[in-house]
Amino acid sequence: MIWLAALLLLMAGADVFAGEKLEAVYPYSLEKREIRTVTGRSTLPLFINLTSFDVPRRQQADVTVVLPEGFSALPKEGWQIEKGRASARWALDADYAQNFDLLYLQPEEKAVSGKREIIVTVKGNGWEETKRLSFAYDAAGETLEQATAKTKKPDRKNFNWYIQSVTLPVDPYGHRDDRAENGVVYIRDTALEGFRNRIKGDGATNWSAVFNHPATFLLLDMRNPQRDIRVLKFKAQLLDRVTGQVVEGLATAGKTDHEAGEGWAGETGEGAETTALISLDGKKTQAFILPLYVDYFKVLEGEYTLRVTVSGGAQQKIQEVPLTIAKKHSMGLMAVGFAFVCFVLMLFLLLRLKKCVFEIGAKGAITVALFAAISFGGISLPSTILGDLVHALLGPFSGLVTGLLSGIMQYLLIVSLLVLYRKPGVLTLLYVLKFMLSGIMFGHFSPIGVLSTSVYIVVTECLLWLSGFYRKEKLEAKYMFFVAVLLGMGDALITLVNLEQMMFFYRLYYADWFLAMYMMVNGLLYSSIGSWIGYKTGIKLRQVVSE
Repeated sequence: MIWLAALLLLMAGADVFAGEKLEAVYPYSLEKREIRTVTGRSTLPLFINLTSFDVPRRQQADVTVVLPEGFSALPKEGWQIEKGRASARWALDADYAQNFDLLYLQPEEKAVSGKREIIVTVKGNGWEETKRLSFAYDAAGETLEQATAKTKKPDRKNFNWYIQSVTLPVDPYGHRDDRAENGVVYIRDTALEGFRNRIKGDGATNWSAVFNHPATFLLLDMRNPQRDIRVLKFKAQLLDRVTGQVVEGLATAGKTDHEAGEGWAGETGEGAETTALISLDGKKTQAFILPLYVDYFKVLEGEYTLRVTVSGGAQQKIQEVPLTIAKKHSMGLMAVGFAFVCFVLMLFLLLRLKKCVFEIGAKGAITVALFAAISFGGISLPSTILGDLVHALLGPFSGLVTGLLSGIMQYLLIVSLLVLYRKPGVLTLLYVLKFMLSGIMFGHFSPIGVLSTSVYIVVTECLLWLSGFYRKEKLEAKYMFFVAVLLGMGDALITLVNLEQMMFFYRLYYADWFLAMYMMVNGLLYSSIGSWIGYKTGIKLRQVVSE
């Protein structure tokens, strides 16, 4: 009997705590800030939230909103709008349920300033909840007459909010993107995506990651003269400039599921479009940075018109801007192709290393190994260890500092060694030993590292052979000045090829002015200076060796 009494008491307590809870807020702010005054003819949302808990049956709830004089509700699906009131019927599931919605209210043109009250009532089977919301209305605040010419009567129905401008491409922070001209979007070339990943050692391509990464960002500048607070739908579409028809090319961020497996399994919205939700927060001006997704399997290069549509409630605003889709891949492919040619030529040069070692002898081989060790310890090691620190301080211009080592010091050692041992293959042996040391110490054995080393070896060896450096009987100062400038030009070419390879394989971007600066400073200037100093140093070393 005791346990039965306890059970009855527990059931009674559950009935006491069971019930429904109504929450209503007006004006409702998406930023959760408190607003007590409605100004002008602002369209602001009424937030209604109904929660039921510990009710063992499904039930219906009738929601009624009694509007104050001079206010009306905008049409919305699921609501019956009448003059001075709005109503809806919600279904509450058993045990626990929560229903909520936003109902947009707008003052009428003849509404006068004063205190207002909204009554929200919810009725169910044997219960009723009511909330009274009081607020102040200032009809003179931020009127449309203050925002438009008084000589022309504005269309109040279509002046709540509008699109001021659409700018693209921009970066994720909304800044103008220097990577492309205005209205030009460069997209990656996915034709060689698998090849790129396998060279990098990443394995198969993760298409889901590729498609979920925005192709670019656009800046949507909105004007909100009446300080509306509402949620709007953004949609971007590509239009054919000739026919004006929507064409495929844009998409919405993809999804990956177990049935589709890894890959592009995303829906492209309701059509070929990028969609998003944006929220006006009651400010006069508001900028939105929105990602623009591209379907890489369907998009084609060409000239288009980008149609941006922003809609909400009974309003829809459209703005069109010219757009160019381009794939920046020619230079990257040419650089990679050139690197592979250099790799094949380097294999033939490696076959001649044995002959080179016999020609320079044991003393020469030891000297080459010594120079390779100095190059690794004095150039590669400091550049690797201090490179991140210098990059943190100088950002993209850090290469101008590290280039003092990789440019001046590197070519100083190269030319000095060549003055001592002027034989074909000495330079190749030096680069191979340095590459082996870097690979052993830092684990830099990678296909890209091999390609970069191949470019260094082949370009430099070819320039020395074409200039007649190995056939010259006497190295005069004027001739060596020419060789120094020639090596500087060659290093400028090597710098361009290696940067383009990095852009191709790692999807990096370097502006044209940045490439030109690196080619002129790190390539031509530093390497030429290092080569000339190396010639002077080599003469001194040759005198010491002779003595």
